[in-house]
Amino acid sequence: MEFLKQYTNKLRSMNGTTDSNGMPSQGDQELKQKEEVNEKTGIMQKIGGFLKNLEIKPFPGDENNPMDPMGTPLIKGPDGKLYNENLIKQIGGFDMQELERRRKILEGMP
Repeated sequence: MEFLKQYTNKLRSMNGTTDSNGMPSQGDQELKQKEEVNEKTGIMQKIGGFLKNLEIKPFPGDENNPMDPMGTPLIKGPDGKLYNENLIKQIGGFDMQELERRRKILEGMP
């Protein structure tokens, strides 16, 4: 980043910052845009690296122990999909008709 600032300062000293009418030159405007994009990209890379180092996971659990966002274990159903373990216990097992009925009710909610 420091290299870019030195480079842009050198370009500005060679080319100037205004045109013959005293208005900001097109080259200087483009240079400012490139500087801003470079700074934003640098910040995003730092944030990305920081978050990667924290190893923040979007959901608790892992491949061997899947969980929903609230930390409830998920179990694989006969159709291969993952279901909330508490829901399956509540309806007395994998009653696929009951699961489908509940899914339709939830889809109909605004």
